[in-house]
Amino acid sequence: MGVLIASVLVVTAAGAPAPASAEPGLSGTRTVVYVAKDGREGATGTKADPFATVEQARDALAGRTSARRPGVVHIREGVYQTSETIELSGQEHSYVTYAAYPGEQVEFAGVTTLAPGGFRRLSDLPDEAKWSSKARVPDAVAGQVHVYDLGAAGIPAGVIMKNGFNWKPQPFAPELITDDATQTLAQYPNGAGKLDSAAITVKEAPKGARDYFSDKTEDGTTLPYEDMLKLPGPVYTAVDAALKERSSAWAPPQGQEPDNTVFETDGWLSGYFGNNYANDRVRIASVDPGEAELRTTYPTMYAATDKWTSFVAQNVLSELDTEGEYYIDRWNDAGVLYYYPPGGTVEGKEISLTSFDAPFFQLENVRGVTLKGLKLNGTTGTAVRLLDAESCTVDGLEILNASMDAVAIGEANDAITAVAEYRTSRGGHNNKVVNSRLHDLGGGGVFTAGGDRDSLEPGGHVVEHNEIYDFSKLATYTPAGYMYGVGNTFRYNHVHDAPHMAIQIMGNDMEISHNRFERLVTHASDQGVIYAGRDYTYLNNVVAYNLFKDIGADGNQAVYMDDGMSGMVVHHNVFDNVQHGLFFQAGHSNVVSDNVFKDVTYLGHDKLYHEDDLPVPNAKVVIERFNDMLKPGDGSGFTNTRENIETWYRRYGRQYPNIRDWYVPSGADGEPCTSIGTTECTQAYVWENPDSVYVPAHNVLTRSVSIATGGFAYTDDAGGLNVKSFNPDFDAYNVKRDSAAAFAFDPATGTFDARATPLNRAEGFGPAWVREWNRSFTLDGIGPR
Repeated sequence: MGVLIASVLVVTAAGAPAPASAEPGLSGTRTVVYVAKDGREGATGTKADPFATVEQARDALAGRTSARRPGVVHIREGVYQTSETIELSGQEHSYVTYAAYPGEQVEFAGVTTLAPGGFRRLSDLPDEAKWSSKARVPDAVAGQVHVYDLGAAGIPAGVIMKNGFNWKPQPFAPELITDDATQTLAQYPNGAGKLDSAAITVKEAPKGARDYFSDKTEDGTTLPYEDMLKLPGPVYTAVDAALKERSSAWAPPQGQEPDNTVFETDGWLSGYFGNNYANDRVRIASVDPGEAELRTTYPTMYAATDKWTSFVAQNVLSELDTEGEYYIDRWNDAGVLYYYPPGGTVEGKEISLTSFDAPFFQLENVRGVTLKGLKLNGTTGTAVRLLDAESCTVDGLEILNASMDAVAIGEANDAITAVAEYRTSRGGHNNKVVNSRLHDLGGGGVFTAGGDRDSLEPGGHVVEHNEIYDFSKLATYTPAGYMYGVGNTFRYNHVHDAPHMAIQIMGNDMEISHNRFERLVTHASDQGVIYAGRDYTYLNNVVAYNLFKDIGADGNQAVYMDDGMSGMVVHHNVFDNVQHGLFFQAGHSNVVSDNVFKDVTYLGHDKLYHEDDLPVPNAKVVIERFNDMLKPGDGSGFTNTRENIETWYRRYGRQYPNIRDWYVPSGADGEPCTSIGTTECTQAYVWENPDSVYVPAHNVLTRSVSIATGGFAYTDDAGGLNVKSFNPDFDAYNVKRDSAAAFAFDPATGTFDARATPLNRAEGFGPAWVREWNRSFTLDGIGPR
């Protein structure tokens, strides 16, 4: 490798410093410059005379790097306060690695450290208008509460915006962080407690915004987004005596001017309103103490119901009564932070506020750029964004305290599960996120959008050897891995400890393999660790060699194939302590084979469209998405060109030999069937022909090893029909024992004793099966290196 040769910068005719020397590498030379905390403007960029900022280093290398002569920006140890995104855009900024200097810790901080000396005890505040909200602090903890004047320090207080499932993602409000742990926005109830229908009931439930999407409206149009935000919110009645009393201060009475000394000015309800799987939030507008009535502004996405009520009142200073809670008073631009620190003191603690609301790095139209060994701490948005990037790498980063996603590759349109016009864009190709630790995230881990679904060109993105945990803290449907588009891979990762799903698949040819999924969907229902659905054409997504362990039991499953999901391939996985291993819902050609189920309540369950009248649930979405891929036309509307359709048939014809015959049941006029007739849209045509997309045909479940596991739970809501009715060999070769020892199975390694296991003699298995399992699946071989 040779001895490091520091670059010397010379001045070009244009006056810009230009790297002149380089260090030798394995395949040519690379130009090296340095950045350090003690760098200076006008530096030469050498190790002895480093730049002060990454931007200076970027500009010095601009246009002077290539695949044969890449650039390296070595960033020396220290914390670099961030107030603007580092933008790397275009060919001139390609083929550069931005790396922490070997052996040194480099942090880009989007958090502003709050000096301990800037805190004042609540009791020391004067009686001035700026501090008027202090009267709302509960007397019992007033002596423990500390106050910080953010406005005087020039620290942005941010705003709380409408966020939630199917709403356009907005940056979240700044979060308070103490000793690298996110604190709790003042709420009621405390801890894991929730308000449910025993405490608060729905008095008025206007339509949810979901009712105004194109697949729900009579004329097929979608209400403009800004108009959706103006729809009325639900009205609640407090029925619990304690709640009646305390909620009377959560907002002023309707029509009364706010009094900051008495009433909350920006309280919200946050949690589940109209279902048990997608969170939302509404603002508390007014309270009628006499009627114990709470009115809200902003609609819920789904109409509120007592059955699913499960939320907290949030951002309420009058509920700041527990260690670790905080509140920011934004009324009249006060910019005042109230905080009840652990132990009642701020001494000896590192306290900071996320004050940055943009990506730390944005890579746009670049090739061969690497971010390596950096710590990115604190943004109310997404930490790293890649747009139209090619062969770029995020390697060995620690990303924490991001309110949205850690890394976003490409873009997708809004409301992805509610409309048929779902598209990804700007994903580029062959980008990687590797060897990184992503945690304490309000949103997800890696948003991965890439590949073209018309041509089936793969995106080639890879997410591997990462640890992703404590994500989805602020939003649901924000998984550790968004797998959107075509041909992207999520493998050898450890994903753990999160309230919602780990993987969402919306596309084709994805690989989810060799991952450890543990303690997930812990605060949701009707969800899956891996979720995919609402498109019959999302084919050949492979889930293999994974461990699913200790999954939330409240109606959840490890692999959720929703609303016609088809063509999933699930093999050689271990399901350990899960309520439902699998969910087959009305899809085609899902093949599940060669899996081990241990301590699983139900190996799986099914749901058929047959239990509903026409049109089937979410018919408009699933039909339009099917037509968008496989209905011949000119490619406009919900059609595809014959050339693209032939590409699909050639790609998938062998794997799914009946794909050319799949059809959406329609009448002679080409319109989807809405009722059963005698000459067209007949019972046989709609509900019995295995090529009808409404018939769950060609599904396979076979060669299952069931250890202390319940059987497959067939539906009893479809007139005696279930998935086995259309797939007679379904759940074949399912061998069962009451303990792992009875199979000579070692849960610690995930392997069988090849000499002792009774699988050697079991029909459908045998010694070759056991050898293949032990060769291809071992717990030592999954998860990060």
